[in-house]
Amino acid sequence: MNRFFFAAAFALGLASLAWVGLGFIGTSALALAMTALIGAAYLVGAHELQRHRQASAGLARALAEVPQPLAALDDWLPRVPAALQAAVRQRIETERGALPGLALTPYLIGLLVMLGMLGTFLGMVITFKGVVFTLEGSADLQAIRTALAAPIKGLGLAFGTSVVGVATSAMLGLMSAIARRERAEALRLLDARVATHFRAFSLAHQRQATVDALQQQAQLLPAVVAQLQALVAQVEQRGQRLDEDLLARQGAFLDRADAAYRELARSVEQSLRQGLEAGARAAGENLTPVVSAAMAGMAQDTTRLHERLAHEAAQLQARVSATVAEQVQALADRFDARGEAALQRLGEQQAAFNAQAGAQLEQLGQALEAPMARLIDSATEAPRAAAEVMAQLRRELGQLDERDQAALQERATLMQQIDALLQRVQQTTDGQRAAIETLVGSAGAVLDQMGRQFADTVGAQAVHAEDVAARIQTSATGLAQLGEHFGQGVQRFSDSNQALMHSLQAIQNALAQSMARSDEQLAYYVAQAREVVDLSISAQQGIVEDLRRLRSQPDTRKAA
Repeated sequence: MNRFFFAAAFALGLASLAWVGLGFIGTSALALAMTALIGAAYLVGAHELQRHRQASAGLARALAEVPQPLAALDDWLPRVPAALQAAVRQRIETERGALPGLALTPYLIGLLVMLGMLGTFLGMVITFKGVVFTLEGSADLQAIRTALAAPIKGLGLAFGTSVVGVATSAMLGLMSAIARRERAEALRLLDARVATHFRAFSLAHQRQATVDALQQQAQLLPAVVAQLQALVAQVEQRGQRLDEDLLARQGAFLDRADAAYRELARSVEQSLRQGLEAGARAAGENLTPVVSAAMAGMAQDTTRLHERLAHEAAQLQARVSATVAEQVQALADRFDARGEAALQRLGEQQAAFNAQAGAQLEQLGQALEAPMARLIDSATEAPRAAAEVMAQLRRELGQLDERDQAALQERATLMQQIDALLQRVQQTTDGQRAAIETLVGSAGAVLDQMGRQFADTVGAQAVHAEDVAARIQTSATGLAQLGEHFGQGVQRFSDSNQALMHSLQAIQNALAQSMARSDEQLAYYVAQAREVVDLSISAQQGIVEDLRRLRSQPDTRKAA
């Protein structure tokens, strides 16, 4: 209906323009020019009204096609014409604000009337000038009538501009009223949608939602506080249980380490004692065949020498009795030479035997020196590694004290206990090292004493070589067994040190995991509390700003 009326009004305006304009063609150029100017203003106003109606129709179509549910206002707003998007957004969000109206049409309605009157006035001026000129130039009444006929006809034509101006102004005003009515209908539809479909995007709804959220938060705050208190209590209980478990495990580990070190000390002492005895016995067993072979060789050589001398003496005595003195002298010389050679050979064999025994004893000492040095180094490195581990534990516990001031006293107590336990471990290790050094010193003294006794016995009592060889063999056997037991003791000491390092590493890992879990839980609680406080502050700031805005609106209205 509105569309038909708008088109009819536009057609009537154009018809009036055409009718008056056709009448001015060939009669009055000025009136025709004014009519053309009125037509241009009429067309500009009609074009603006047409765009205005198109925007209103686009808004009505967009409001009729609102999707449900609408997640965000920006999803629907692009369907609204671009000229109305900002105004529609403000209308929806603030429930205030008018849509853009007509800019030129109200002015053009008045302009059309004024242009018509201007044309009329100009036509009247020209007509009156012609009348004055006619009256002044003629004195005959008939001539005056004939001369006045044409200006009076022109006066009727001059009033045509007023007619077309008023007609076009009236039609443009009618079209403006129709366009405004369409815009008013679209605005009523928009207000209806704001109250229903777009209510979630309005400030009133957001304020109500904020108030509801604050009420819910206020109701949930006691429960959150209770949960936080319960969590803090659980964390404290877990920390206490962890500390108690750690202290119990540490005490059990130190007890096991103490027992293992004591057992190791006893085993090393027994092994050294048995090893020394077995080494001496083995050395005697190893030297017995050498001495026995040397003594048997000497006896065989002496026997063969006596037999040959006796045989030669019998032959010389049987052959030549005249040269007995010379042969006896020669035989005596040869016997002396052979005796000296035998004695020299016996001396060389005895020197070789002494050198071989000394070399074996030196090799045995060197073989025992390296394991003893490694054992001493291992015993020295164990407290150092334990001290380094404890230094690292102190640094980590210091960092934990900086992060969690509430557990300072408990952690200090734990550190004191761990220091005491480590001092016990270090004292035990020092005692073991002293015992090992004592055993090594005693073993070296025994070896030196055995070497001196062996050298004195070999040098002074060559007759008792077999007994000494048996003792050396026994000593060598004991030394071999001592080396084996000593190696076993070193291995057991190394295994116990490795077990100690693994236990300390496990304690360090447990402490690191406990600190990490405590830090994560504290960070989580602090983040939750911070979020609750931020939400409360932001909600309160929004309420304060809304109250301030509502408070300033009455002042603005009073000032207006």
